[in-house]
Amino acid sequence: MKKLALALACLVSVAFFASCTDPVENPQPSIQVLQQDGYLQNGDVVDVNYDELTMPFGFVMASNNETNKALSHLKVDVESFDLEDASLGVTNWADKDIEGTSYTYEDAITFQLQRDLVGRTVITAIVTDAAGETATATIQVSLNEAAQPLTVRTFTWNRHGGEDGTGLDEFGLKWTRNLSKAIYAIIEPVDGAILYRFDPTDWDATTTDVEKAALFSEATPADPQQWKEFNVAGAMTQEFDVVLGTAYNGEYHLMHITKGTYYSFKGTDATITGEAK
Repeated sequence: MKKLALALACLVSVAFFASCTDPVENPQPSIQVLQQDGYLQNGDVVDVNYDELTMPFGFVMASNNETNKALSHLKVDVESFDLEDASLGVTNWADKDIEGTSYTYEDAITFQLQRDLVGRTVITAIVTDAAGETATATIQVSLNEAAQPLTVRTFTWNRHGGEDGTGLDEFGLKWTRNLSKAIYAIIEPVDGAILYRFDPTDWDATTTDVEKAALFSEATPADPQQWKEFNVAGAMTQEFDVVLGTAYNGEYHLMHITKGTYYSFKGTDATITGEAK
């Protein structure tokens, strides 16, 4: 009888100590962004130009060191935001069962930036283990529109006799008259366009669309809204180093006027040439 009582006492003692075992304070599995050269990292700023840009990314997961519960599921979502930080929607990127006590997920995402959409993208990964415990890691990427080099092209504006000038429409300009007193050509903006006058050094200094936008943002419209320095009754060839700009139909145009020529018949035929970007 004493032996039975002793055995029962031992069982009670074991049960008591087992019930007093502290639970695991942090039973969650672990997950972190894959640290590898060329892979997206949280906080990256990505320059995106007109072409698609594909970037790899990944996450590394492991079971909790104390519970050692196997990993069971991975969910990856991608959410994009516009300039005003409004969500453009969530894409369920991956939703898969996984096994084992460690797992590495690798994938790639393609960014294609529209001209007026510069925002951010957030990649969120949630790993779940066999006990239902979860852990989360995110990669937040800011998207930045890469500066585009400006293309330089030549232009020719011509006015024959009393006809309207040609070649000016795309710039939001018109040449419909000459100043009669000294017979200077009058170049002026059409309705809805704004004319600017810049320093000649601005022409060579402005090489990208970002620089051009900055140039116009700090500029003051020309006063008066005319350019009238080409004397269509003076020397038959005149050299210029004049930089004009227009804001028209949501675009900025930069023009470098370099030459004016004319010849007389019963009236005049005048031509202005230069480069634009």
